[in-house]
Amino acid sequence: MASSTRRPRGIRPAPPAAPRRGLLARRWPLALAAVFLLAWAWRFLYLQRLSHTVLAGDLTEDARSYWVWSGLLLQHGFLGKNPFFLGPLYPYALAVLRLACGDSIGAVLQVQALWGALAAALLADAARRLARPSVGLAIGALAALHPMAVFFDGLVLMESLLFFLEAALLWWVARAGDAPPAPRALLVTGVLIALVAEGRATAALLLVPAALFLLPWRGVPRLHLARSAVALAAGFALVALPVALRTRAVSGEWIPFTYNFGFNLYAGNNPEATSAFSSITGTHLISPAGAIHEDGAIEADGREYLRRVEGLTLGARASSDVWAAKAWRWMREHPRDVARLTLRKLGMMWSRREYPQIENADEFALLAGPLGLPVLGSFAFLSALALPGLALAWRRGRPARFVLGYVVVVTLSVLPFFVVDRYRHHLVPGVLLLGALTIDRAMLLARGREVRRLMALAAGAAAGLAVAFAPVPAMSTRKFEWGLAFDVGTRWLERGRPDLAADAFARATRLEPGGHGPMARGTTHATERADLYYNYGLALTRLQRDAEARAWFERAVEVAPDRAPAICALADACVRAGEKARAESLYAALATKVGGVGPSLEGRGIGAAQEGRLDEAAALFERAVRADPNLASAWGALIRAQLQLGRLAAAESSLARAGAAGLPLPALRAHQALVEALAGGREAAERALAAVPAEAIAADPVLADVVSVARRVLGKAP
Repeated sequence: MASSTRRPRGIRPAPPAAPRRGLLARRWPLALAAVFLLAWAWRFLYLQRLSHTVLAGDLTEDARSYWVWSGLLLQHGFLGKNPFFLGPLYPYALAVLRLACGDSIGAVLQVQALWGALAAALLADAARRLARPSVGLAIGALAALHPMAVFFDGLVLMESLLFFLEAALLWWVARAGDAPPAPRALLVTGVLIALVAEGRATAALLLVPAALFLLPWRGVPRLHLARSAVALAAGFALVALPVALRTRAVSGEWIPFTYNFGFNLYAGNNPEATSAFSSITGTHLISPAGAIHEDGAIEADGREYLRRVEGLTLGARASSDVWAAKAWRWMREHPRDVARLTLRKLGMMWSRREYPQIENADEFALLAGPLGLPVLGSFAFLSALALPGLALAWRRGRPARFVLGYVVVVTLSVLPFFVVDRYRHHLVPGVLLLGALTIDRAMLLARGREVRRLMALAAGAAAGLAVAFAPVPAMSTRKFEWGLAFDVGTRWLERGRPDLAADAFARATRLEPGGHGPMARGTTHATERADLYYNYGLALTRLQRDAEARAWFERAVEVAPDRAPAICALADACVRAGEKARAESLYAALATKVGGVGPSLEGRGIGAAQEGRLDEAAALFERAVRADPNLASAWGALIRAQLQLGRLAAAESSLARAGAAGLPLPALRAHQALVEALAGGREAAERALAAVPAEAIAADPVLADVVSVARRVLGKAP
C-alpha cells in the first residue's frame, strides 16, 4: 500500500498557493497614476481660473523677495553675497526653474502643480504601505484635493516645494518597512531632512525622531548601529554643511541655516503678541521700500529699524541676537502670558481655522473659485482622523512611529514663534498618514464586527473634532471683508486702475466707521489701516482728487506716525498746496524714520525745483539716490534737473548709475530717449521711445511727460 503513495519520478510538488491580491493591489500603479492625474488636473484648472482674476501674477512680501532673489542669482551667480534671512532652498530652486522654463511666474506655478500632484501620489503610496491599497487611494484623493495644498501650489512661496519634499521623506521612510533601514536608506533620509531644513531651519529637529525610531537600537552589533547613525548624519551634512560653509565664506559669520530665529521669536513673544504674526518695529517700515537689490532676503531682517531707531549697526547674526534678547527678556518677565500664548498656539496649530500671513486662502477661493474638496478636505476632518492615529502609530512599527514623531516635532517647533497657515500646512503630510492608520483600523474593526472598539475609535475621532472646533482666535467676517477690499484695491492700483482701486478702498473704509472697533487696536492693525489710507490717497491723487487724497494721507499719519510713505505723501501734498513750512516740518520728521531719509531729500529737492533753484534741487536729488538707490522717482528727477541745467555729461552718468541701481525699464528707456534726443542721437532716442510700453505711459503722468518732451525734441507730435 505504501507504494501507492509514491510520487512518480520527475514530478515536483506544486508550490503553496500565493495569497490572492485584491484588484486594487494588482492595479496599484494605475491607481497611483489616477491620483496623480486627479491632483494635477485640479491644479491646472485652478491656475487657469486664477489667471483670469486680479490676483494673477502678483508677488507679495516674501513671494516678491523669493522672485527677486532668484533673479539676482541668475544675474550675478549662484554663490550670492549675503547670509540667508529666509531659507535658501526655494529661491535657488526658482532660479533653476526660471533657467529651464523662462522668466514666467505662470510657468513656475505649472511646475509646482506637477510636484504638488506627485506629492499626493507619494502620500497615497506611503499610506498603502502603512495600511492597505484602498486606504492609500482614499488618502491620495484627500491629498490631491486638499484646499491648502492647492492654494500654496498656486503661490510663489516655499510651501509648495517643502510639502513635496516632506511627502517624499515620509514615503521614503514608509518604503523601508518595519525592518531596520540600511545605512544607504538612512543616508537618503538625512539628505531629505536637510533639504527641508534649508527651506525652514526648524525641520532639522526631524533628526530626533529619525534617530529614535529608525536607527537599529536593539539586536544589532554596535558597529552596525554606529554605521547607521553616521549614515543619517552624513546625509544631513551632505546638504547642510556646504550651505553653512558658503555663508561663512560670503559673510564671515557662522550661520548654519538662517538668521531669522531672533526676529521670529520676538514676533511671537512681545508685549503685543497675539499668537499669530505681530509687528515688532512699531509703525515703522521694517526696511526702506522700493526695489530689492540684494540676495538672502536681507531687506526683511529689521536691521534698518535697529540702526535708525535704536542706533545699533549690526551684522546679521548680531541682529538676531538682539531680537532674541528682547524676546527672552519679555518671556522671563511675563511667564503667565507665555504659558497662555503657548496653549493658544497649540490650539491654533490643530484648529479648523487658517491664519493667513502673506495671502488669504478664503480670498483666493472667493475670486478664483473653490480650492479643493469641502468638508472632507478640511483640516478639521483630517485632524479628526489623525487624533486616533496618534495612539495607533506606536504599535504599527518604525515608519508609523516616525510619522508620529514628525507630527509632534512640526507642532512643537512652531510654538516658540507664531502660528500662520504657512507653518501649519506642514503638519498635513503627517496628519494624512495618521489618518490612514485610523481608517485602516476602522475597516478591520468593522469587518470583525467589534462594535465596542469601533465606538472607542469613533470617540477618538470625535475628540479630534472637538480639538479642531475648540475656541481659538478667529478673523471676523467684517475683518475679512475689510482685508478683501483693501487687497483687491491694492492690486488694481498696481495695475494702473486707480478708479477701481479707489472704489475698493472706499468699501474698506466703510467697514471701519470712524476708525473704531476691533481693527483699531494694536500696532499691527494700525500699520494695516495706515497702509489702506495711504493707498487710498495714492489712488485719489492719480484721479486728480487732491483735496480728498490729502485728507487720507493725514489720517494715515495720524494712525501710524512713523510710516515713512504716508509722511512723504502728506509732505508732497503740502508742497503742491503751497504750504512750504508744513512740508519742511514733515520732511524733517520723515528723515528720522525707517526708509525716510531718501524720500525726505527727494521731496525737498522737488520743492527747490518748483521754485527754480535747480542747482540746489540737483544736489538734493543726488543725496537722495545715494541714501536710497531704490528711489526710482529721485533718479528720474536728478536726470531731468541735470538736463535742465545743461549738464548733459552728468545726466548721461546718472542714467548709467540709475540703470545699474535697477531703475524700472519704462522709466529708464524714457529718460534714455530724452538724453539721446538732447545729445543729437536721433536713432538711439527713437529706439528707446519704442521700448516704453504704452500702458506704462498711460499709468504714470511723470513718465508720460518725459516721453512727450522727448518727442517734441525729436520734432514728433506728442
